[in-house]
Amino acid sequence: MQNSITIQHAGFYTTIQDKGRSGFAHLGVPESGTMDKKALQLANALINNLDDTAVIEYTLVGPTIHFNCDRHFVITGGITDANLDTQKLKNNKVYLARKGQLLKLSRVIEGCRGYLSVAGGILSKSVLDSRSMYVPITQDDILKNGMTLPIGTSTYGSTKGARIKIDTITEATAYFTKQELSVFKGPEYHLLESIQQEHFKEATYTISKLWNRMAVQLEEIIIHTIPSIQTGAVLPGTVQLTPAGRIIILMRDCQTTGGYPRIFQLSEKAINLLAQKKQGDSVSFLLTD
Repeated sequence: MQNSITIQHAGFYTTIQDKGRSGFAHLGVPESGTMDKKALQLANALINNLDDTAVIEYTLVGPTIHFNCDRHFVITGGITDANLDTQKLKNNKVYLARKGQLLKLSRVIEGCRGYLSVAGGILSKSVLDSRSMYVPITQDDILKNGMTLPIGTSTYGSTKGARIKIDTITEATAYFTKQELSVFKGPEYHLLESIQQEHFKEATYTISKLWNRMAVQLEEIIIHTIPSIQTGAVLPGTVQLTPAGRIIILMRDCQTTGGYPRIFQLSEKAINLLAQKKQGDSVSFLLTD
């Protein structure tokens, strides 16, 4: 396949994602899409792709990719130790890979998830208006060694106009180095006792070993007497409190309904921030009225 890239080594939990599937919650279909949508927006803007163009998302360790054609590309999101053959690469800077060159995305040094956008985008099969991987909606849940992915026609450099310029790495990543998650009151927030409400305003929490594209669970336990609720709608960013006192923050691949009290709802900015956190990182809640 001439206009394509080949996954030589897949890395850790590497997937194809775009803006996700909206409008299918009534069918029980998760939204999916990139965990950090700010990084997606930046990646596609820098490479002159449409904002819903599919990219490659990787977690902690990125893939090694063989280019089967000449193609511009950019890396955004978590700061990644990356090389094009022997050339050291930087985040948020557009590079040109020549046919036959090897892109190695190694460890994510800062943050948690990185994004690779190629000019023209990944043209994997679209299902329910999205190329985002999620089984059983898509055939595969992650990218695997040896997969060859078709890519679209590049428009990078073909038009004149505004150009995004990132002056420093800090400028592009400042949002995910913070720990405050901006939240709104959830439907069951009022069922918390006043002392519990105050605790949420002041406490710092630790991300547990249970964190993935579906949800992030925090280490700390909140003792409470709130009963379970009838099954209700949930969204990415919904903060649930289990009967055992566990705090669960739903993420992009979450279910569409749930029976645990919904005490908070994260802002979109907060979801992007949390997407760049990993086990052992600290977060806190900043309640917005």
